[in-house]
Amino acid sequence: MEESRREAGISRKLIFKINQTDPTTEEYRKLLDELFEGRLDKTTSIVAPIQIDYPSSISIGKNVFINNNLKCVARGGITIEDGVMIAPGVTILTVNHDLKDHCVLIPIPVTIKKNAWIGANVTICPGVEIGEGAVIGAGAVVTKDVKPFTVVAGIPAKFIKNIEW
Repeated sequence: MEESRREAGISRKLIFKINQTDPTTEEYRKLLDELFEGRLDKTTSIVAPIQIDYPSSISIGKNVFINNNLKCVARGGITIEDGVMIAPGVTILTVNHDLKDHCVLIPIPVTIKKNAWIGANVTICPGVEIGEGAVIGAGAVVTKDVKPFTVVAGIPAKFIKNIEW
């Protein structure tokens, strides 16, 4: 527990610096690299501002683009695979509260598979897997797994169509 608090405190300080730094500078990238402990590929871009509580619980692949205002409650673990695009205002949640004891957090990982596209202001709930090549429509609340190469939208997110090549 103490280690978690320490990490959250360190990440808050780094994120404050990131959110106050010109994104076109070398310093900005160095701060991102520090936040992700050198695990962020050079082909991946993250636009500030961001809010992330446990960056050590996040794995981000190559050629990923994350637009501004990403919010991650990452204690349960987040995997973002290669080629994913995330629009502004996305929230990724990996913890839920126990229904009987609201002080108990239940961590459940979220996975976003290759080449998925997450629309603006989407909320992804704990335990969800977004399939390869899936598209999540703007404003959706994703409460269940999304099949590969499908489009979902709405609250809660529902199947709209298959993506045909």
